[in-house]
Amino acid sequence: MAINLIASLVLVMRNFFLLIFYPYKTMRKISLEKDYYQLLTIFGLVFLYFKFIYFLRNNSYPATLIYILFIFNFLLTTCFFYFLSKVFEKKLNWKSFIFTFSYSLFPTLIWFLSTSILYVFLPPPRTFSLLGKGFSIFFVAYSLSLLIWKFILFYLAIRFSSKQNFFRIIYMIILYLTWFIPYSVILYQFKLFRIPFI
Repeated sequence: MAINLIASLVLVMRNFFLLIFYPYKTMRKISLEKDYYQLLTIFGLVFLYFKFIYFLRNNSYPATLIYILFIFNFLLTTCFFYFLSKVFEKKLNWKSFIFTFSYSLFPTLIWFLSTSILYVFLPPPRTFSLLGKGFSIFFVAYSLSLLIWKFILFYLAIRFSSKQNFFRIIYMIILYLTWFIPYSVILYQFKLFRIPFI
């Protein structure tokens, strides 16, 4: 089991870098994956992040509860796209959605982790000096680049798992946002997620 976990960690790191440079080809291969240890590795990294953030800030809820809620949100998202895609294409595999959406978590994980580390070393409020403004510009550009990468991976995850064309994918995303945005507001009101970890 230890050897399988180490091998999967190597594969996850390789796929991570390939998703940066060759997202289309890499996500297509990921949609055919069957190595569940890779999922264990990715979700283990997410769990470590939630534990890290729990000790970093004063949170109302324990890290394990937030992690369980994240798993629920993740499964809810994959099930939504899986069952909606089944309307157009009968021969689909839910496992493919799990793998592709798991790898699409990397931009989210990097952004949340980096903002948490910055919270320690450069806590707000930040100054309006030249250095402060320069950092703000850099942070906005950095966040936008991760957001664009996230959109690309999210789209490709749906593309290769659902086997649908561009317009149907956009339609499914719009339907997803119509219920996910109000749902996210409810989570925010209960102080569970300020920004949903998806």
